[in-house]
Amino acid sequence: MKYFILVLLVGSFSSHAQKEINKKSVNELELNTPLSQYETDLRLITGEEEIYENYPNLKENVKKNIANGIREGLYGGYRYNGINGIPASRTTLFFYKDELYKVRWFFQRNQHPDLQGVVDQINGYLTGKYGEADGTGSLAFWYFWRSKKRFLQSFFDEENEFQIEYRDEKIHKAVEKLK
Repeated sequence: MKYFILVLLVGSFSSHAQKEINKKSVNELELNTPLSQYETDLRLITGEEEIYENYPNLKENVKKNIANGIREGLYGGYRYNGINGIPASRTTLFFYKDELYKVRWFFQRNQHPDLQGVVDQINGYLTGKYGEADGTGSLAFWYFWRSKKRFLQSFFDEENEFQIEYRDEKIHKAVEKLK
C-alpha cells in the first residue's frame, strides 16, 4: 500500500509538470507561432554569411535545411532575449515551414562572470514555474521538463556556457528526420 501511494504521488508531480510545460510559455515566447511575428528582430541564417566561406560543408547543410523548410535565425530584439529578466548572450529561433518550433538561449561567461549564479537563478525560476524537473543528468548540470508536446532543458558545461532549449517535440522529431 505504501508503495502504491508513493507511485501515485510521484506520478501526480510528474503529470503536474507536464501539464505546466504544455500551457505556460517560456519568457512569453509561444511555440507554433509564425515566422512573420519575429521578422523585424530576426536575422535569418542564409548560408551566405562570411563564416560559411571557409566551411563549405556547413554552408551545404544550411542550404539543404532551407530547401527542406528549416530556418534558423538570430534574435536581435529585447523582448524575448533572456529568461526571468536575465539577458541572454544570444537567442536563436528555429522554424519549420515558417512556424516557430524551437528556441535556444545562450548565457556565456564573458557576459555573465558569475555564470553559476545565473544557472542557479534560472533553474530556480524554471522549477518554480514548471515544477520539479522530470529528469536530471549528473554530467554538467542538466535538467529537463518533458511532456508529449513540449520539451524544456537547461544545460551548463560548468565552464563557459549555459543553454536553455524549449521545443515542440513533434515538429523537432520531424525536422531531425530531414537533416
